[in-house]
Amino acid sequence: MKARGMRQENLAGLLGTTQSSVSGWINGRYEPAAATVFTIENCLGLEPGSLSRPLGYLPVEPVTRAVSVEGAIAQSAQLDDEEKAALVAMYRLLVTRSTRTTGGERPRNQPASANRRVPAAPGTARPRSISGGR
Repeated sequence: MKARGMRQENLAGLLGTTQSSVSGWINGRYEPAAATVFTIENCLGLEPGSLSRPLGYLPVEPVTRAVSVEGAIAQSAQLDDEEKAALVAMYRLLVTRSTRTTGGERPRNQPASANRRVPAAPGTARPRSISGGR
């Protein structure tokens, strides 16, 4: 804060809190809420995440470009190369199957199963509608 020419009282005023709260955060007595941490980063002109990430908060970053499913899989740090390849192969299989059975793309909010009829078990009657229709 001092490097930015800001005192605890100034930051407290910008945040709508007290100087003693700011002092408590600085001295580690307690943590500010996530939204407050993001506001502090903004007030001090810090890079998003410079304070929030070490505290376990993920800053909301504007989306600069769309990421495909395959791109997200490729960027995953939790998967090794073999797992990534298997997941991409499964994704491609599901997309191919889905577009083949529906004759194209299905509406966004409609699950794949919505286009398929489930046959009745042998020997069972077809259920009637609640309104009593035949």
